[in-house]
Amino acid sequence: MIFLLFSVVIFILVTLRIPKKLERSELIAVAYFSTILGFVTDIILDLKYHLYGYFEPGVQFPGFLPAIILFPTAGVVFMNFFPFMKSLAKKLLYTFYWTLFCLGYEFLSVESDYFYHNGWKYWQSALAYPFLLWLHLVHLKIFRWYTKKSSQT
Repeated sequence: MIFLLFSVVIFILVTLRIPKKLERSELIAVAYFSTILGFVTDIILDLKYHLYGYFEPGVQFPGFLPAIILFPTAGVVFMNFFPFMKSLAKKLLYTFYWTLFCLGYEFLSVESDYFYHNGWKYWQSALAYPFLLWLHLVHLKIFRWYTKKSSQT
């Protein structure tokens, strides 16, 4: 629990301190999307298929902290520094480094006993993280299209 609470404080401080490159509305949209994506992923993989979980099987309040604080803050930092105007190679490298960060954080979470695997493997996470990270890009593209379109009407 100490690692989780320490992470919550660090993630919030980092998110508040970074220079913001995205519009405020985009940052909020990214944070909400990250939260929803986290809940959907956890409901399916944790509560339905029991492949992993937080603390112990079932729902506990501290298990909500990753979805309501860690996922949105990490999503904001990921998207805020994403190299939108760089080459595909730089975008893939950036995603690779974030995948390594996510895997490292997952490992520390398992070691600290606030997260557990129940049939889930790290290689599955290594495949899932890039997909989940790039879903943020798709979401932001749709959000930008929608807000641009609605401002034209």
